[in-house]
Amino acid sequence: MQDMDLKITPSGNNQWSLKPAVVSLIVAAVLQLACELPGLVSFLLIPLSLLGYGAASLLIVTIALFYFIKKRPRRGASVLFAFLLPVLLWRPMNWAVDVVHLGLTAGFGVGQLGSTSMSSNSDFAAYDWSVGVAGGPNTFLIHDATDEIALPMAKHTNPPSAENGFGEECAGRVQRLISHYYVCSF
Repeated sequence: MQDMDLKITPSGNNQWSLKPAVVSLIVAAVLQLACELPGLVSFLLIPLSLLGYGAASLLIVTIALFYFIKKRPRRGASVLFAFLLPVLLWRPMNWAVDVVHLGLTAGFGVGQLGSTSMSSNSDFAAYDWSVGVAGGPNTFLIHDATDEIALPMAKHTNPPSAENGFGEECAGRVQRLISHYYVCSF
């Protein structure tokens, strides 16, 4: 009897793979950016992406269960991670999409509805980020060089007219994006 090296290999491919998770994260980020931009594209993409997310989630979970049943736990976990990664990284991904949207709006002048609302002293500007879907919130990108929009209205030193009416709606209720840029939804 000869001495042979026996190699035990699992049937099929049972390797870890990050490719499905990275692809799903990129697709989710691109769809989120497209759905944030105002206009007809986002108006159509929001309902379609909701249906697509539901169908893709069901498909991913089904494929993961198939791999687990076929005794390929690494492959099943890799596919299931494609479902979990966008959920786990939703807030950082949302912030990154908002920063890209900020660059498109402030840098190139696209990514907003209508014209920019600027004050007379150019310390305050508001860009309309509302998508336009019926019942959706009014969302504005606000550039406030004085950073007073983050304070309650009673602590503002500039007159309310310098904030073009946004001070009453957004004072103290904004989320800081970067530098002097804030996002206000009401």
